[in-house]
Amino acid sequence: MPWRRVHCSICPIDRQLLRGTFHFYQGHAFLVPVKYVDGEIKTARLYEDDRLLGPANTTQQEIIDKGAGRFGLYRDRWGYFGPALMFSTSDNTDPNTNGRKYHLR
Repeated sequence: MPWRRVHCSICPIDRQLLRGTFHFYQGHAFLVPVKYVDGEIKTARLYEDDRLLGPANTTQQEIIDKGAGRFGLYRDRWGYFGPALMFSTSDNTDPNTNGRKYHLR
């Protein structure tokens, strides 16, 4: 039987969805390696479900201390391959258990 390509319109891959474990860093900050970024890293926007988070490009210390949706993309300094996203959720909950999805666009 010859090999055939099957198109699955029901299950497209969302490259902007952040997957895997969000690693607790300090305070309100979590880290996740970023595989796909469309466009410039410094102009990336982070969404919690459909809500835009920010401010973007916040200092690491502000993310740790204040949280509340702040985030920044950084070069690999924590042992990941490629850029890493340091972020906090809108309400400073654990993104691994709060039931929300995070997209980087």
